[in-house]
Amino acid sequence: MAEVYSLDQFIQDLRAITNQTDDEHKIIGQVEPLAKRFAVDKSWLTEKHRGTDPEQGFGVHLLHEEPDHSLAVFAVSWMPGRGAPPHDHGTWAVVAGVEGVERNTIYKRLDDRSRPDYAELEIKHDSSIDSGELISMKSGGIHSVVNESDGLTISLHIYGRHLNYTGRSQYSLDTNEKKDFVVSVE
Repeated sequence: MAEVYSLDQFIQDLRAITNQTDDEHKIIGQVEPLAKRFAVDKSWLTEKHRGTDPEQGFGVHLLHEEPDHSLAVFAVSWMPGRGAPPHDHGTWAVVAGVEGVERNTIYKRLDDRSRPDYAELEIKHDSSIDSGELISMKSGGIHSVVNESDGLTISLHIYGRHLNYTGRSQYSLDTNEKKDFVVSVE
């Protein structure tokens, strides 16, 4: 039987990685196997992590955040048929599937970024992540998420900084509007 991978050990390992380098590529490469291990372990997962906010379509549950808002870890529960619009994170991100499948659409930005409230996006590719599967992005990466199933899905999210402290944005594919993206966190 595999040894339980506790939240405390996971955070200790994440701190060791992020204290060694600022290189996002190196950080992501080292965080990915740990995120997979922690997501699959599920010993940390409780009933409260299944809670959702019907208004936003998902629940964001803080598992850890450093005092300076860096190194944030969340469990996110996605309501059936709901998701998040195209958005960036303002930091590096590693997302691991815990329960159910979530579809991620990755976008490429086409405009020259000269207009602060405007962004043209084009779909780059789609991918679905199931339990133990990963999607990772460097700062500036843009994606959307949707739970296309009839049941709740849960994913583990690890970020270089708490999402509500990065100045991240959400994007409209219909109007090309870019605006702030702040989420409700439990």
